[in-house]
Amino acid sequence: MFVIGLDIGSTTTKATVLNDKKKIISYEIIPTGANMVEAEKQVFNTVLEKANLERNQITNIVSSGYGRERSRFAKSQITEIKAMTLGAEYLFPGVRTLIDVGGQDNKAIKIKGGKVQDFKLNDKCAAGTGRFLELISKVLEIPIEEMSNVAKKARRFESLSKTCAVFAQTEVINLLSQGSSAAEIIQGSYEFIAKRVLSMATSLRIEQPIVLSGGVAKSESLVKMFNKISSLKVKVPDEPQLLGAIGSAIHGLA
Repeated sequence: MFVIGLDIGSTTTKATVLNDKKKIISYEIIPTGANMVEAEKQVFNTVLEKANLERNQITNIVSSGYGRERSRFAKSQITEIKAMTLGAEYLFPGVRTLIDVGGQDNKAIKIKGGKVQDFKLNDKCAAGTGRFLELISKVLEIPIEEMSNVAKKARRFESLSKTCAVFAQTEVINLLSQGSSAAEIIQGSYEFIAKRVLSMATSLRIEQPIVLSGGVAKSESLVKMFNKISSLKVKVPDEPQLLGAIGSAIHGLA
């Protein structure tokens, strides 16, 4: 028995194949791009190929994420909150809080016994999301995947005061003109994201163990900033973007 979990996000599309022992057989993460349907097709075919499986060997397919209802393959859908909770519990049994910094929104989920107790969602503003880092990356002309390494060179950092992602771009330009280095500004951006996300999460009275997920969780410097600001130790999955796809697949096994 094999199942596929799909997480069709606004920024990336993910897929995971699980067997009936809940073992991950294969996975894939690709940019969603402008064509969500084509991205799902590509990621679906890739995980099948990686798992050396034919489509008729898949007994269930479940989708989650922003584009879950547009899926051409899924037999059913679940919310991304539920999917990510199931994925977090799978990777870190006993997790009590999940903080997800996504491309377009942030989520904080309080978990007990592998089930959602409460959650907060910030989807009204790009500040504090992956989109925010993309804007900073564009101004600095540094690829987003290289920002973490650049940030390590900073001996201090420039705190950003603007609460709007668009205005923050102007602030970054002003800081550059005043002689601030890219490393200092990136660290300031990480501080901005960490404070904003933790402010949302603490309203849930978060408890440890805490898991940090989303594409920006790949940044070692950002994770260190989270730990520094909160005095909490956050755990990061090896593939922090996969929780939704894993959780969708687990739901498909039920």
